[in-house]
Amino acid sequence: MAVTLSFMLQKGGVGKTTTMGIMSFLLARMGKKVLAVDMDSQGNVSTLLLQRNVYTFSNETILEAVEDQDPRPYIVPSDEIPNLHVIPADDLLAIYGRRIYEIQREEQRSVPPLLYLKQTLDVVQDEYDYILIDCPPSLNEQTLSALAASDCVVTVLQAEVYAYQALTRFFETLFHVKKNVRPDLVMLGIAVGLTDRYTLQDTILDECRDEYGALIFNTVIRRLARVAEFATLGISDARKDQKTALTQYEDLLKEILDRIDSGFYDNSIYLRALQNRLYYIEGKLQENLPDVKRIRFEGLRDETLQHIEIAKEWV
Repeated sequence: MAVTLSFMLQKGGVGKTTTMGIMSFLLARMGKKVLAVDMDSQGNVSTLLLQRNVYTFSNETILEAVEDQDPRPYIVPSDEIPNLHVIPADDLLAIYGRRIYEIQREEQRSVPPLLYLKQTLDVVQDEYDYILIDCPPSLNEQTLSALAASDCVVTVLQAEVYAYQALTRFFETLFHVKKNVRPDLVMLGIAVGLTDRYTLQDTILDECRDEYGALIFNTVIRRLARVAEFATLGISDARKDQKTALTQYEDLLKEILDRIDSGFYDNSIYLRALQNRLYYIEGKLQENLPDVKRIRFEGLRDETLQHIEIAKEWV
């Protein structure tokens, strides 16, 4: 049965799609049977792995696979990478959230709409070693469905302020998915990338290590020119410079697989994220708020306190 792994952060431009695509390539090169699922309506990982214009996948995407509850007609083998298959996406995937609730009204399926993707991928679970999902840079139904379909999650973080600040909100989202939909979901770790050797980036990397400790992978991804070249020419290890560019991702993949094999998990991240939320709410309640806002924040405080008690049980 396949291990299903999502790559996610609700912030664009962090290297998430590139990392997921290269991980798919490397696993396939190892002889593993890999299914790459594109849940981002930009379709970038589809283009990266198949080297085709995203519009050539029209009406033959993950959206149609979920509608039919059968991914097989929509799986596209890579011409260049043996063992690698892709379920592509295009712009129409942007309606995914609306569509899954329409399907629920029309068909009354037996599972909640956020589990439709999992139900669809379960059809081919036994045909692959790994299923990798590329998520959009936002917290929407596409992302929530991907998380609900996953065994494990890897967060890809560019060492810049806004991406770092997005981590806490992301871990709150993971808490709710784990609590309500997928209790066995595991956060495997945070892969940090640097665009250059700026002091600020090194400072953020240090802060990440201080805050999240063992969750941070040892491998730091450097934005080499050859990595950017893959988006245009496709992923390859034919040349020496390409092999060099892939080395850092090989190191990261080894860490990911080691954590999967060892049963790594760190549930303390959910408690810390919720405590940060509570700190913010209590700060707002110290302000001179209108009655309507105060009632709303008091309700959020009570709900967050309940969630903190749940998270404490997980640690």
